[in-house]
Amino acid sequence: MIRILAAILSTFVLASTAAGDSIVGWGTNGHGELGGGYRSPFSSLPVSVKGLSGIKQVVSTYKSGFALLEDGTIRAWGGNAFGQLGDGTHHEKLNPVPVKVLSQVVQIAAGGGHVMALLSNGTVWTWGGNAHGQLGNGTKGLEGEPHPFPMRVPGLKDVVSIAAGGADDAAILANGKVVAWGENAAGQLGDGTTVEKDVPTPVKRLSSVRSVAIGGIGSLGAHTLALLNDGTVMVTGDNKHGQLGLGNTTDRLVPVSVPGLSHVTAVSASASHSLALLSNGTVKAWGSDDHGELGAPAREACGTAACSRSPRSVGLPNVSAISAGWRFSLAVSSRRASAWGWNDRGQLGNGSTTDSITPVPVRGISGVIEVSAGESFSLALLAGSGPPP
Repeated sequence: MIRILAAILSTFVLASTAAGDSIVGWGTNGHGELGGGYRSPFSSLPVSVKGLSGIKQVVSTYKSGFALLEDGTIRAWGGNAFGQLGDGTHHEKLNPVPVKVLSQVVQIAAGGGHVMALLSNGTVWTWGGNAHGQLGNGTKGLEGEPHPFPMRVPGLKDVVSIAAGGADDAAILANGKVVAWGENAAGQLGDGTTVEKDVPTPVKRLSSVRSVAIGGIGSLGAHTLALLNDGTVMVTGDNKHGQLGLGNTTDRLVPVSVPGLSHVTAVSASASHSLALLSNGTVKAWGSDDHGELGAPAREACGTAACSRSPRSVGLPNVSAISAGWRFSLAVSSRRASAWGWNDRGQLGNGSTTDSITPVPVRGISGVIEVSAGESFSLALLAGSGPPP
């Protein structure tokens, strides 16, 4: 079975206020995920993505990377089995290529083998895999063949923010409410069911929502975090690893509040753990801790695996952006990137393949604006140039 993960922008993390000058990547590179013009097993140190400048947002996901440019267009590179690069083909690309059709894009999100784009007119476009209806166009399964170029989600308008993860999507509307669609096996769409939805469906109990993060694995379930304008967080979906932060391992089919969590400014989710950035620049983490992805030794167990069922502090100050990947985490602290957790493919970017249970600096880069953690590779947006080729 092909494993397809989210990584937020799982995730929409903190959007950059100014354009970046370059993108770097590290970790696995078997499909050209690092955008450096070549394939390799992996790189444990940052590699510059070729030929990009004036970058507003960077997103990594299952074997692919994406960049939103200042001119409102998107560049994509890496794996393309589901048509997720949006260039009309299913051939992987070692260098960034333009996503067809789209312009005036203000935000991108990607989960597993599919991608979303929010346009300045409040409409949403999707492309890539569609086995669980994640393109939102009323088809799924055998009917839901991958689309290798963007198509508008019918009837969806007045959208102000988007999120994707695993095989699920969400859109925040101008009225502060949320609609979602996709796999929903663990109730991550928050409509009170575990039934797939191939068109946007209202999420229950949510209003005044600022941002959403979805973490999951296509066909195996997911969980969703919703950050409200008052700085609190509501959660729904899979909770077998404690990733809802409720102090237990019971799944939820509609959103509920995370106890004791406040003053949150950003959230991010992977398949089995969650991150929250607080207004004082500190980070909370909860869920699975199999490889140290929570940033400190876990003192609990969910089944036979280490976990934390409630948010706990990560020892990293002055954080401005976060991203949760598959069994590892990234953060920007004082314009430097730090990483912790699983490192078998060099996804921590510190020159080794040794896991770390505490944050370690990513080597060789500075002026970091934003980070995005994928399945087993990472991307960072820089103010300034990256390492030489």
